[in-house]
Amino acid sequence: MAFVSTRDSSFKIILKDDFKVKPGSTFICGFHGLGEVGFLSTAHLTRALEAERVGYIKSDMLPLFVSMENEKLVLPFEIYSYQEKNMLFLVPRFQPHQSEQWSFIDHLVDWILENKVEEVLLLGGLDASFKEDEEDMRCVPTSAYKDKLEKWNVPILEEGLFVAGPLALFLAELEMRNAPGVGLLTYATRGRPDPRSAASMLQRINQVYGVEANVDQLIEESKEIERLEKMRKSIESDTDRAQDMYM
Repeated sequence: MAFVSTRDSSFKIILKDDFKVKPGSTFICGFHGLGEVGFLSTAHLTRALEAERVGYIKSDMLPLFVSMENEKLVLPFEIYSYQEKNMLFLVPRFQPHQSEQWSFIDHLVDWILENKVEEVLLLGGLDASFKEDEEDMRCVPTSAYKDKLEKWNVPILEEGLFVAGPLALFLAELEMRNAPGVGLLTYATRGRPDPRSAASMLQRINQVYGVEANVDQLIEESKEIERLEKMRKSIESDTDRAQDMYM
């Protein structure tokens, strides 16, 4: 039996009793899309900046998984705060269930607007096969974000290319609410996590917001993934040549 989510689905953002969202905050989030760039970038930012976990999201179709990280129980959808720069992060360790994605985003944007968030920054990946110049990033701004776009110095996504998944729903909801938000997309390798692309994303965020999120770990992870990828391709190539010899 399929589950159908409606706007009346249960959705709660549970914050610590002593935490209050400051008006004018920047809200940052990235989902599990191409190259895992959005999630890798957001999760690494919270660790590198030592952001404080201040809340959780609870919904009807919360993924039935928890895990441990740094000897602490972590939940599927967690909210972090970096008070020094008035930043909020949503770290989604899973995609919202497909049947409730629109409701999930709709309620989340309600909360963002109620708390007078100044801008929403949505992080994701873009298929590297579409890259045509030296720029490593494209952006997708809402109409209300246009006056803030100059600080990024990033070209707008070309016509004919599409954003997909929860990030697309998020941008659409912000546009319909006339709220300021921008999708930042770094070029990434399809079919595997791309920490190097996430590192590129964080370096740009460091510049724009004046933070110091160290990306060395992401670069090392990327080198290891690339090394393993080369080994796999080499083994496959050797196997193909051996097969050709006996055909």
